[in-house]
Amino acid sequence: MNPKPVPNREQKSGEQELGPVVPDEPFYSLARRSGNTLYLSGAGPIREGRIVRGTIAEQTRATMDALGAVLEANSLTFEDVVRVNVFLLNMSDRDSFNDAYMEYFSGQQMPTRRLIGAGDLYEGILVEIDCIAQFPSENALGDG
Repeated sequence: MNPKPVPNREQKSGEQELGPVVPDEPFYSLARRSGNTLYLSGAGPIREGRIVRGTIAEQTRATMDALGAVLEANSLTFEDVVRVNVFLLNMSDRDSFNDAYMEYFSGQQMPTRRLIGAGDLYEGILVEIDCIAQFPSENALGDG
């Protein structure tokens, strides 16, 4: 999986689209940049175009790896993530999800997060995650 920044055919005001980590879908962008902010669409546990079946920990790692590939393609890391939305099929998986999720953050200030019990996710996957990342700015005032 090597997503690369690909300019939108009709690029406007600093926005761009990225090539897909998963098969190309015409109804959404994998990620969009606006100013210093990168908005990543929801990702699930997909590797090489196939759903990763397994435990919540395995599916969380596959999902975070997919998001990480998009971040990396834009010279960002999980340290640049400021907001995360998580959808779990089963809220009883929360503790195991959190253990796997925390492997991707190295003690820096954690992003804000919303965790929702979704009850029904695409093809029976256990987790879907989207996030927002901030590009470093020379004039940044810092985290508050």
